[in-house]
Amino acid sequence: MDPLSEVLISEGITTSETLLDIKRRTAGRNVIHELYNTTSFNENDLCRIFTTKYRFKRADLSDIPPDVLSKFTKDNVFKYFCMPFGWEGRNLKVAMLDPLDFNALQAISFTTGFSAIPYVTTRTELMDAVSRYYEANFALAKMLDGVVSGGVSSLEIVEIAEAEKEAEKEAEKNVSEMFQTGQRQELSGENDLLAPAIKLVNILIKEAVRQGASDMHIEPGQKIVTVRFRIDGVLKIQTQIPKWMHSAMVSRIKIMSKLDISNRKTPQDGGVKLRVGDSPLDLRVSVLPTHLGEKVVIRILKPDEGVKPLASLVRGEDYLKLKKFISRPQGLILVTGPTGSGKTTTLHSVLKEIYSEGTNIITVEDPVEYELEGITQVQVNEKAGLTFANTLRSILRQDPDVVMVGEIRDLETAEIALRASMTGHLVLSTLHTMGTSATIMRLFDIGVDPTLIASSLLCVVAQRLVRMNCPDCRTTYTPEATVLASLPPGKREARFVRGAGCERCNSTGFRGRTTVLEVMEVSPELRKLIAASGSAGALRELSRNEGMRTLFETALGLVYEGVTTIEEVLRVIAAEDTASAALPEPAMRCPNCSRSYEGNECPYCGSDEEELCNGCGGGLETYWKFCPVCGKVKASAAVQKITEKARVLVVDDEPGILKMVSLSLKPLDLEIHTAQNGREALEKAKDLNPHLVITDINMPVMDGYTLIKELRGRINTMFIPIVVLSSRDTAEDKLKGFTYGTDDYITKPFDYTELQARVKRLLERIYA
Repeated sequence: MDPLSEVLISEGITTSETLLDIKRRTAGRNVIHELYNTTSFNENDLCRIFTTKYRFKRADLSDIPPDVLSKFTKDNVFKYFCMPFGWEGRNLKVAMLDPLDFNALQAISFTTGFSAIPYVTTRTELMDAVSRYYEANFALAKMLDGVVSGGVSSLEIVEIAEAEKEAEKEAEKNVSEMFQTGQRQELSGENDLLAPAIKLVNILIKEAVRQGASDMHIEPGQKIVTVRFRIDGVLKIQTQIPKWMHSAMVSRIKIMSKLDISNRKTPQDGGVKLRVGDSPLDLRVSVLPTHLGEKVVIRILKPDEGVKPLASLVRGEDYLKLKKFISRPQGLILVTGPTGSGKTTTLHSVLKEIYSEGTNIITVEDPVEYELEGITQVQVNEKAGLTFANTLRSILRQDPDVVMVGEIRDLETAEIALRASMTGHLVLSTLHTMGTSATIMRLFDIGVDPTLIASSLLCVVAQRLVRMNCPDCRTTYTPEATVLASLPPGKREARFVRGAGCERCNSTGFRGRTTVLEVMEVSPELRKLIAASGSAGALRELSRNEGMRTLFETALGLVYEGVTTIEEVLRVIAAEDTASAALPEPAMRCPNCSRSYEGNECPYCGSDEEELCNGCGGGLETYWKFCPVCGKVKASAAVQKITEKARVLVVDDEPGILKMVSLSLKPLDLEIHTAQNGREALEKAKDLNPHLVITDINMPVMDGYTLIKELRGRINTMFIPIVVLSSRDTAEDKLKGFTYGTDDYITKPFDYTELQARVKRLLERIYA
């Protein structure tokens, strides 16, 4: 008897009689496979034997890349009872029921062209993987065909200049075979494994364009993948996707962006130009490896919108100030603010404002976001040695009148820009700091000589973007007391306006954004203070005494005009700015949040147990979900998200059935919600975002079939698993249910334990 048989018998997996019978009947077929077919045993015990006795590793089939799956067909999986699931160097990792089956390993190597490294798995895990990665693709593709993306489902997404790209591919003989295959599949749409991902990514891009999103975030979690859109500067969850779709989506995006789909361990950046309908798009793609998979952020730029005039971006007094400075023949103008505050957009509007036939304007940017007619624009390429510093040196030999440097990142770039501004050039640039005085401190920190700053700097502009109230649903309201406390005492009785939420603004109450500026003019007195290396506080105090309006004071003007809300201002502008600008010199400082206040109780935290941000250490209000300063999610909010129960929406017009289903699912510790018809269920699903829907068929107002079609046709609910629970049990009814997109079909009267088992199995399968 061979060693494996002896181990199987000694570990109690089978008996010697059973093994002899199998070997007699199978005539050389694999013993392990036959054991699965003829004997009942614990699959994990068999896996343990292979991992402990033979030192094989256990396979993880939760996230298999599509380029790996393409090496093996579904028929081969059932032929050899194994499945490739990843790469180990140039070798293919293969999950097997019997990792000692060397005949199968040789056949796999011959079929795929790669050496195979055996891992062990159970048949249940293998069959689940087949269902997820092979069988589900057809059903998913069919379901995505019916998704209506807010009226843009008929728009086509095509690559711009496909003919040029085909010519480039013909010339580039060194492009990898993997990429060439992926590109052809992308254009033809005939890859069985990537086809659903192609459709899904197209749907998401079209929906992002429809909603006016500036960014799309694809974020892998432990069980699901969350897709969020940034609309008017705020991220909002759009849909949640099964984890097994993640790799295919990322591969599709990488192929579009000319990135390496086999590289999953290092960050990558790329881009692609598309056309959605008649609108050209420039997508900038960033891929970042995380411990749960690759996170993808796609920035959506719209070249056809062009650069807006400066007068439409900057209001009143601030526009007149900027106009004065940009009319100067030389000097340095710095625009500062956090990422996404509109600095680059403002600078391009300035360039458009000062451009004329007799002006030579050159920019160096990373990346070039707006293409300006008549202006020379240079794209930074650090891999090729084209940095801000050495490009700026070359630009100065091109006899420019105006130079724009996308960002000052180091001492070398800063000194070149400052010296250029002293020799007859107007220089525009940006810095990532939080305020005007902090910008001077940043230049000190990187080593710039204070006298050089004092002699060159014209002004510093701190900028933020705040959302504007929707003009179609504006209404008056009274802010909460804690919010009013941040206003100057004389302004707390003003008329406040906000958007109530309507279809035009996606029920947010906001539509569009406007700039808030803090303009620090470098006066003669301020130059003396800079040259003497004055502190940030002294610089700020002197500027305010000379008439500078702070960010918060400028934003309050927009609040009083009804342009935005005080809550929006507090979300965008840092807490220290609000305290110093809104309140007189205080007598007390809160020991909890360290902010100054008047009176007996701190108006900011309101209690002795204010939660502090783990990112920047600032105080957090109880109703906030993330820090408005650094954007970090609150620790309590994160814990709540991790520990939340699975939400199940049960839909039936009979109260008795609703009660029976709720009672039967009680042992699973689920959060049960109910609805009595399809229309009510749709409304609840919109806000509830359930993890599972159980629905009847025969219901008033909207029946179950229509409900399934509606859920599958909406981007935010299309991946929610659905179980039909109905007394209609004909083959025709079941076929209709599965055609519309149900995941399971149970007939009434139902068995409690069966319903529990099916619901548990479905939740585990979808959410790992």
